[in-house]
Amino acid sequence: MPKNDISAKGTATVRSRILRIAEGKASPEDDRLTVEEPLEVAVRNSKTTLPLGVAFRTPGDDEALVLGMLYNEGIITSATEVVDIRFTQAKGATMPAWRAMVRVTESATLEEGRHSRAFPISSACGACGKSALESLRIAREDRFHDREGVRLSEEAVKALPLKLLQLQSDFQRTGGLHAAARIGADGGLIALAEDIGRHNAMDKLTGAWLRGDSLPWEEQAILFSGRLGYDLMQKALACGCPFLVSIGAPSSFAVELANLFNVTLVGFLRGERFNVYSAPYRIHFSD
Repeated sequence: MPKNDISAKGTATVRSRILRIAEGKASPEDDRLTVEEPLEVAVRNSKTTLPLGVAFRTPGDDEALVLGMLYNEGIITSATEVVDIRFTQAKGATMPAWRAMVRVTESATLEEGRHSRAFPISSACGACGKSALESLRIAREDRFHDREGVRLSEEAVKALPLKLLQLQSDFQRTGGLHAAARIGADGGLIALAEDIGRHNAMDKLTGAWLRGDSLPWEEQAILFSGRLGYDLMQKALACGCPFLVSIGAPSSFAVELANLFNVTLVGFLRGERFNVYSAPYRIHFSD
């Protein structure tokens, strides 16, 4: 396990005074906003220091965010390759800003062309800023076998949004946080991570798993609170999970990759309805 130096511990929400307009009337009220702040990440070994860019994220478990980012980018294969993570706060910044310097072992992979960013990583896009098309390659080469992956009943899939919402207290207060959750074979939620960025939530979920959870990804599903695009699909494939569920819409590229790698992909999960875009055999239907 890496040494965890102090990082930003700020709340995920802040209070804001607003003017609410409803039914032709204006009234001043207090509201809650989701926090978005920058975190600059760099990685070094004994020979090289590689800047990964600036991620706009919701402060919280920054260690998990950084660990998950390194794992999903293919820089590390386990937490044992991270010697320590040192967090420092930037001086004189116009907003709270932190830097994370990650010291890794020589076995970690540092490739400037593959891992560096040309501009900041926004909260909306986990792949944005990549400096070359080569850096967007999918590390996984083989399709998932038909026998791999959990099997969930139709009713278990339908029950997931309510289970997720019940654990998203900050989302219910702001409406501005995305979530990624790990789902067990019994349909229960194993772990949850939230962030203003969908991809950050997935990185936090991955990083928390890296810190000591032994349950293989092929024995669980991943539930996303919003739309599912390339960046989330890439991270799920990097982890090795063949069952993805999204409350929102998948992109065409996500569906293409799901079919290519034999991933069960569920989208538009709302109420009694959902769409299955690939590998439906991992779902046990009522009829």
